[in-house]
Amino acid sequence: GGVPHSLDLMPAPAVIEAAPVPAVPTAAADARGALGMLYATNRAPVAGVSGDDERYYSGERGYLVRLGEADIHFGDGDISWDEARRIALLKNRPGNFPLRVEDVREFGILPASVSVFTPREVAAGVDETAAADFATAIDQRLARSAVKDVFVYVHGYKVNFENPLLVAAEMWHFLGQDGAFVAFSWPSTPARLAYMKDIETARVAAWGLRRFLDYLATSTSARRIHVVGYSAGTRVVLTALYELALLHQGEEPAAIAAQTRLGNVILVGSDVDTGTFASYVIDGLLDVQERLTLYTSPADKALALSHKLFAHRRLGQVLPGALDARMREFVAASSRLALVDVAEADNFDSGNGHAYFRNSPWVSADILFTLRHGLPPQARGLEQRDDSPVWRFPADYLARFDRALAAATGGPAPSAETLE
Repeated sequence: GGVPHSLDLMPAPAVIEAAPVPAVPTAAADARGALGMLYATNRAPVAGVSGDDERYYSGERGYLVRLGEADIHFGDGDISWDEARRIALLKNRPGNFPLRVEDVREFGILPASVSVFTPREVAAGVDETAAADFATAIDQRLARSAVKDVFVYVHGYKVNFENPLLVAAEMWHFLGQDGAFVAFSWPSTPARLAYMKDIETARVAAWGLRRFLDYLATSTSARRIHVVGYSAGTRVVLTALYELALLHQGEEPAAIAAQTRLGNVILVGSDVDTGTFASYVIDGLLDVQERLTLYTSPADKALALSHKLFAHRRLGQVLPGALDARMREFVAASSRLALVDVAEADNFDSGNGHAYFRNSPWVSADILFTLRHGLPPQARGLEQRDDSPVWRFPADYLARFDRALAAATGGPAPSAETLE
């Protein structure tokens, strides 16, 4: 049961305008025009007929991590992903182009998510087949790509199972389908009043994400694993990373990196309390990945409401003026932590100002550039001003980005022209 969920393709990132994705078809899209998007979820499977917002998996906690692949289709008709590449370049698109999930194939349960509390009859039916099949799917994508990295997207609150698969699909599309992309769909609830329920569930869901990240590091050929967390999903990500930090306390950073393989962790519009984040940092949070990047905005109305509700500033609201001398000193000295203020990025405040990672072509370009090339902010065209350790988007960002992209790829500075 249920009605297919759809999501209109996000505006083309500046990275696409400067360096269009290859026109060569990739094996990720099959002959039917479907893009195979891998997923991991600890939502409960939908049993029988479901509501309009619940197909395949519900908003209830499933505790076990289930692995699978979904077919993602582009447009209202039979638009191929090759045609989608051309549409992505259009400065003025002739209408909306929705993405939708057409089919889901579950491989099975991740054995590492089975616990002493799993019902015996369920645990008895779990073997290594699903984990092996999923690892094979990851490794096949990596084998045909010059990029040997895995990217994991973790969504925010109030969305159904399908939403993160669609967001992950568009991000992977704009990366030229390089590497392997996975959507981690935790049990958020597609209901307006589900916020308190979801933020508590986020804490529970983090255990499953940690187990999944461990599995990726030990069972696939991934060189690095990168994670993008959005909104309340940053609670899931940070809690999982904090658990990893505690598990690896006392180890050298190089030894930790060899085990976790975590590269860039990007948190956008983070709904985490700044005090909670500080306590995680004290206990070694920054040692479990190569770099943690926080994107912040002064126009994020969703976080403003959360701030009012909890009476403490959210991590996605940390602006240059909010840092005291000791904080500025710490951020400036850290090579593993970067703060990026999006206040001067193009279209950063559209809508309620919370979804700028999709709505602002500059922000999405910076995120994709970070994922693809792993460069620090100063090598991506960003700048610092007024003795602040916070990075900003300069007025000439596009020109700087062109030069940064040329330096990263070893080619001439590309033209920023797009197709008309």
